[in-house]
Amino acid sequence: MNKVACILVCAAFLTSCARQNPVANVSLPQSPTPSPILSATEAKGALASPEALTKALERRWPIAAIQTYCIPERRHNNSFQNLVAYGMIWKGTLHAGVNTGFDKVSWYATTTEGHVQDYSLEAYRGTDFWLLEIGDEGTLQASPHYSPDPTERRFVGHK
Repeated sequence: MNKVACILVCAAFLTSCARQNPVANVSLPQSPTPSPILSATEAKGALASPEALTKALERRWPIAAIQTYCIPERRHNNSFQNLVAYGMIWKGTLHAGVNTGFDKVSWYATTTEGHVQDYSLEAYRGTDFWLLEIGDEGTLQASPHYSPDPTERRFVGHK
């Protein structure tokens, strides 16, 4: 009789466990999710001034996303060229006045007739340097890549 009662209790317990959502009570770490992708009109507006581009890049690259990207293996491989800016150059700093864990998160851009043509977004910590992205109007309309494969040749972790 005790065996039957024990089996029934175990079966009831297992049945109630199986009905529960296994993820419901589990707290998963939050990874950064891509910020809203800009429409063509928004992207064009974001490239119209240094302040607008800073705001758009801060929205596109929240601090958690920058921290996710900036692992030692994804430091920039200096064999790969960064953006060569020319003409009127605009510059900006992301998340100014906020403790990001970096010495600097900044961008610079080549402009033509008062609009950004191409920009380079970078993060610095000590002697470490990460090239987060080189972009243009089309880049702002696509999802950012927060976790690219660190074995790609553009990173020092490819070795």
